[in-house]
Amino acid sequence: MSVPTSSIDPESDDDHDVRRLARGLRLLKLVLGVVASALTIAKLLGYL
Repeated sequence: MSVPTSSIDPESDDDHDVRRLARGLRLLKLVLGVVASALTIAKLLGYL
């Protein structure tokens, strides 16, 4: 069992950075998906 102690655990910052990076990548993937969908819809409607 690990107790979350940010002041003692030296890897807590790294773990936090990894979580932030994972969240950023998920957000980036979501944004790219939305852009791809918008481009597909625009192409289907004849705007491109």
